[in-house]
Amino acid sequence: MDRARPIFLTGFMATGKSRLGRLLAARLGRPFYDTDRMVEERAGQTVPEIFADRGEEAFRELESACVREAAALDGAVVALGGGAITLSENRKAIRGAGAVLVCVEADVESILKRLSRKEDRPLLAGLTPDQRRQKIEEMLAERAPFYGAADITVRTSEETSAEAVAGGLARRLEECRR
Repeated sequence: MDRARPIFLTGFMATGKSRLGRLLAARLGRPFYDTDRMVEERAGQTVPEIFADRGEEAFRELESACVREAAALDGAVVALGGGAITLSENRKAIRGAGAVLVCVEADVESILKRLSRKEDRPLLAGLTPDQRRQKIEEMLAERAPFYGAADITVRTSEETSAEAVAGGLARRLEECRR
């Protein structure tokens, strides 16, 4: 892995991509970007507000512009939104940049637990707990081929600290350089 080669973190919502990305970037001495935060800065609205006011299609257009921008950043560690990797234009931008694609996975129970501690996500808004679980399972199944195409996969859980996962990932990335 060349020093300038970007690292993109993909995976479902609430798997820990942003937290892991910040820790990994600090450990590697690289800049960190989160495409959801980039979208919010560009739009002047939060992701839920964009979904409510403009819809998912408008959000995805903004997201794709941010993915292209992030792909041009040498050596950046970038956390993607959970659905970003499903769009071919985003996959092309990431692969075109020669990026290492890391999938961050968590089991459904961990995802549900983490989501219960945060604001409601637009794609899960207004759902009962049972509907939320079903929707998560359906979305994970739909996205599995895209997440499965990653170069490296790491799992997060309630039992393992994000710092430990970041350390293990940094070691794996270093091994890729050799």
